[in-house]
Amino acid sequence: MESLLKRRYLYVLLFSVTILLASAIISLTAFGAIAGFIWLFISGDSAWPSYVNVLPTTLFLLVFTASSLTLTYRVYVIGKKQEVQASLNVVHVIAAAGATALLLLAMASYQWRVGNIGSKTDCVLCSEFCLGKGFTGSGMPPRESRTSTCSCFDEQGHEILNVSIHNLVPHE
Repeated sequence: MESLLKRRYLYVLLFSVTILLASAIISLTAFGAIAGFIWLFISGDSAWPSYVNVLPTTLFLLVFTASSLTLTYRVYVIGKKQEVQASLNVVHVIAAAGATALLLLAMASYQWRVGNIGSKTDCVLCSEFCLGKGFTGSGMPPRESRTSTCSCFDEQGHEILNVSIHNLVPHE
C-alpha cells in the first residue's frame, strides 16, 4: 500500500520542532556574538547609533533562515534515502524525539542556572533588594570568600548599605 505521505516529507515533519529549536539556538548564539563584538570594539557603553541596532537583528534573521533551510534540506535528503526501506526507521523516530527533548532540556537547564526559572540566585536577590530600595547598583563578595552579604551602592559607586543575604530570602 502506498503511503499517503512520502517519507521525505514525513522526516521533515518529524524533525521540524528539532530544526526550529536548533536554528533558534544557533541564531541566538550568532546574535550574542555580534552584539558582543559591537559592544567590545565599536560602541561600548555609549549609546549605539540606530544603524548599529539593525545589524544583530538582521544577522539573527539571516542565520535563523539559513540554518533552518540547511537542516530542513538535510532531513529531506535523509528521508528521501529512506523511501527505499519498507518501514519507517524506528531509530530515526527515537532520534527526533531525543534531539527535541535534549534541546528543550538544555534550554530549560540554562534558564534554571541563570535564575529565570526555579529559585532565585543570591545575586538576583541582592540586585532586586537594592533596586527596590532605590539604590543604583548592588554587589556581592567573591564566592571564594564564603561571605554571604549584599552591598548596595549609590550613583558614585560608594557602598551605602551592607546586609546579610539571609535577610533577603523571600518568605514562602
